[in-house]
Amino acid sequence: MTEFHLVVEREAVLSFGANLGDRAATIERAMLLLERMDGIRVRAKSDLWESPAWKPDSVGDAPDYVNTIVIIGTTLSPDELLQAANALEDAFGRTRSERYGDRTLDVDIIAFEGVQQTTERLTLPHPLAHTRQFVLQPWVELQPDAQLAGHGSVAELADYADGDVWRYRP
Repeated sequence: MTEFHLVVEREAVLSFGANLGDRAATIERAMLLLERMDGIRVRAKSDLWESPAWKPDSVGDAPDYVNTIVIIGTTLSPDELLQAANALEDAFGRTRSERYGDRTLDVDIIAFEGVQQTTERLTLPHPLAHTRQFVLQPWVELQPDAQLAGHGSVAELADYADGDVWRYRP
C-alpha cells in the first residue's frame, strides 16, 4: 500500500527591497533564487515600486529603494522562512552593520497566514508593515481585499500611511 503525505502550503507575504547597485536586476535575480528554494512556491509578485530611503534623522542623501511584494505558498515554518530570507540576502552581499542602512537586498516577512507572534528573532506580522507605503501599495496591487493581522484592511491602511511610493520607471 502506498502512503500519501498531504503537504499543506501556507500563504506568506514577502517584501523585497534594494537601494544599492542595479536595484531592479538584483530583485529579479533574487526572485529566480526564491523560486528555486525548497518549500517555497511563488504565487504572485507585484510590479516594482520606488520609494525614498528612510532613516531616522536622515537628510535624504541615501539612494531610493526599488521594492516589490511577493505572495508565496510555503511548507516552511515562519522561522525556516526567515532563514531562507536571510540566505537570499546573504547571497547578494547584504551586510547588517547599520540599522536602516543602505542595502543590496532586504527581504522581510510581512505576514504569514494570519500568524501573530513575537520571538527573539521574528515578529509577525512585520511590526512596521502597516505604516509603510512601499509595502502596502504593492500588496494592494496583488490582493485588494488583503487583511493584515491585528491591523485590518491593507487597502485602508494604504490610504492613511505616510510616505511616497511610485511605480518604478527605469
